[in-house]
Amino acid sequence: MKRGNLTMTLAVAATVLVQTPAAAQSGRPTLHINPRWKECSFQLDPALTQTAWRQFTQEAGLVAYFRPLSDARPMGKGHFEVSMLQWKTGINDTDAAWNDTFVHPDSTHWLFEGSGLQFPGLMVRAGVSNSTDVGVYVTKNPNANYGFFGAQVQRNFIGGNTGEWAAAGRVSVTSLYGPDDLDFAVIGWDLVASREIALTSWAALSPYAGVSSYLSMSREKSDVVDLDNEYVGGSQAMVGAALQLSAARIAIEYNKATVNSISMKVGFGR
Repeated sequence: MKRGNLTMTLAVAATVLVQTPAAAQSGRPTLHINPRWKECSFQLDPALTQTAWRQFTQEAGLVAYFRPLSDARPMGKGHFEVSMLQWKTGINDTDAAWNDTFVHPDSTHWLFEGSGLQFPGLMVRAGVSNSTDVGVYVTKNPNANYGFFGAQVQRNFIGGNTGEWAAAGRVSVTSLYGPDDLDFAVIGWDLVASREIALTSWAALSPYAGVSSYLSMSREKSDVVDLDNEYVGGSQAMVGAALQLSAARIAIEYNKATVNSISMKVGFGR
């Protein structure tokens, strides 16, 4: 298969998968306005209820979850990757869980347009041993009051970096930073299996699949509400493919959960 055909296949898959049920949003709510920031930012509204706060905690865990978009093979000691990520989660921004946790610069500036809330990010991964990789990622909206940072460890236990089949476990933590009104973090555990398919001497495709469990934690620090801390567990399934073209790496992943996500990655490494 030629490289152009592989890239086209990944692009078509992304287009199909992103059409989640959350795309059909109707009935926009009245937005909470604060022109202090140029983009939508975290600020809790007095109307926020405990039920909506719990829903936010659950769904935000899926929005911010650390997804490295990588297969189960270890990178190998001394190898590294630098990538740009883009993930989109099909939340419904008309729900109080999101409308009462965000403010907007004006009355027509919605949290997002289209089928999901998008986040870009920068990720760095490196092999620290022949079976263990570590990764970090960070994202920050310079026109808003928040960002996320995360860290992950992946341990290969089947296949190593020489076999076609591989399996690995991961543990990750992601935390919100910036807002005055709340603290938020999510811890995740992944189990992933993959198979490497050699295409040429410089290209390989690695389809993978896995399952995750997570625990989201939120604490409000606002003067306008009095809500209990929330601790919400959940799970998700993943399916994806990573394409390596010499030093370039491209990947796409779909996650099935309470709210579904589609993620893409473009990176370089050795």
